[in-house]
Amino acid sequence: MRGFIVLFVVMFIGAVRPSIADQRNYVWTYQYKTMLKGASELELYQTTKLRETDNWEYRVELEHGLTERWDFSVYQIFSQDEGGSFKWNAVKLRTRYRIGEQGQYFMDPLLYLEYSKKIDLDKPQKLEGKLILAKTIGRFNLAVNPVYEVFFSPGTKREAGLDVGMSWEFSRRFSLGLESTSRWEFENGATVASSYLGPTISLSAGKVWYAVGTAWGITDESDNARVRFLMGVLF
Repeated sequence: MRGFIVLFVVMFIGAVRPSIADQRNYVWTYQYKTMLKGASELELYQTTKLRETDNWEYRVELEHGLTERWDFSVYQIFSQDEGGSFKWNAVKLRTRYRIGEQGQYFMDPLLYLEYSKKIDLDKPQKLEGKLILAKTIGRFNLAVNPVYEVFFSPGTKREAGLDVGMSWEFSRRFSLGLESTSRWEFENGATVASSYLGPTISLSAGKVWYAVGTAWGITDESDNARVRFLMGVLF
């Protein structure tokens, strides 16, 4: 299955006409960006969770710009535990709406909403909302994403979170950043916190862009570390 995915990616890239990539500076944090109107992008994610039993998650996303401010995405999510089988894990729908223009407000706002449905019917569905706030000053970018998640059917669980990224663009094609991502789980009167911190590098190569980030766990409830690789192809 992994070989099939790699082959699909190589064939897809070869078929894409030349374009300017829609580069992302971060792997955990969202910036003040939406897809160009009428344009589409294929994004591939690989996330490795390093813990007592490692886990790999793969996401295939197709993103399309509906208007100059509004886009929509469909994800197919796959996962594999160490020593386990590769499986189709979930389907996710996501939409983003950009408010105003860059620099119009003190921080540039964007609204983010997603719905996630697990293939395993015993696992809960999820509704997630984010307020994406960003500020760009010269080559410096700051992005702050407060997050609220509701898990439901079966059961109900709530989570709050905060993703923060800071980056410096050395050129249009290369940036370095630092990210933190945290989640607070509220269930049965108890709160469980997991937090991560680490560097991110972003590169663009004309047709495609790449971003790689490593985040180390800094609380007792966190995994040892998480590593995420993103690749996007605009077409």
